[in-house]
Amino acid sequence: MFATANNMNNNDLHIAIVQQDIVWEDKKANFKRLEQLFKQITEYVDLVILPETFNTGFSPNALCLAEEPLGDTFVWMNKWAKKLGATIMGSWYVKENQEVYNRLCCVDSRGLAGHYNKRHTFRLSTEAQDVTRGNERTVIFINGWRICPFVCYDLRFPTWVRNHYANSCFDYDIAVYVANWPATRVKAWQRLLQARSIENQSYTIGVNRVGKDALDTPHSGSSMVVSPNGNAIHQLENDVECVRIFSLSHSNLDRYRKKYPFHLDWDDFIISNL
Repeated sequence: MFATANNMNNNDLHIAIVQQDIVWEDKKANFKRLEQLFKQITEYVDLVILPETFNTGFSPNALCLAEEPLGDTFVWMNKWAKKLGATIMGSWYVKENQEVYNRLCCVDSRGLAGHYNKRHTFRLSTEAQDVTRGNERTVIFINGWRICPFVCYDLRFPTWVRNHYANSCFDYDIAVYVANWPATRVKAWQRLLQARSIENQSYTIGVNRVGKDALDTPHSGSSMVVSPNGNAIHQLENDVECVRIFSLSHSNLDRYRKKYPFHLDWDDFIISNL
């Protein structure tokens, strides 16, 4: 039985991150696998975060795998958002207006709460040729928190993901990166997540898959939650499919920003939509 939102500390955000072993190009199998993992969510959560392309894996066949925006994957997410009483976040290939996007969607019980199209398509794969780059950042509002989602390769580009402070308000409190980040570059994954937290004075959450894909690329997971000072406050086991539930405190974030107001000396620029 899930607790209700009214029983929770309104200052905290309750999150479940799912470190998934993705079945290659098999949506139904991935849905079943995730439904089994969701059984581990036995308490109230506001947000459930899945890896990049959680329904198919990071396949070079994006053009064939792409769905309409409100296709089967959206319907499945909406059904489980209602069952869990939470917003679900994850990316998949979407076809819209004759373009294919690696689109991260946030879906709640009412439907689509917001979406973000991956800006930096991965040039070491066919994604850069087949998938259209996004040109807008998105901020999702959940229980008073500002959450800015990004996808995998975006992590390497600090200018695009830069937080901004104006009129006593930050663009975001949490940056989320969903990924299929290979094990061979896991040290970069960990260090970049820490760097993005420090330079943006935000929590950073990285959710990565585990397992070897059909291209023989291993993924170690190494999903983690990083505090604004760069410390990893939650780390999932390497090479293990699992779910981790945790809470983040807005009071702690506010105290840190007040004690270390580095944001008051940030260079004053805003990324224009491209």
